[in-house]
Amino acid sequence: MNLQPYAVAKYGVYAAVVVAAVSVWLGQRAGATLDFSILRAVFVFVVFTAIGFGAEALLTSGGHTVNHEPKAAEPAEGPADD
Repeated sequence: MNLQPYAVAKYGVYAAVVVAAVSVWLGQRAGATLDFSILRAVFVFVVFTAIGFGAEALLTSGGHTVNHEPKAAEPAEGPADD
């Protein structure tokens, strides 16, 4: 997978902003105070941003593999028979 650097994180932050704004709007419609709604929105923003950066880290660091094939035996070095 070929991604631009921080592409997933960028869209994750955009999604976090949208979800936080919806959280404030829903909190206000439910009758919560403004400070409680904003506090909840900040918490939601931090959680969704962490998820976005975590997804970015998982998707961009998957290129490392370990080669488990045994090496061919090299001849032992010793005195030359001349």
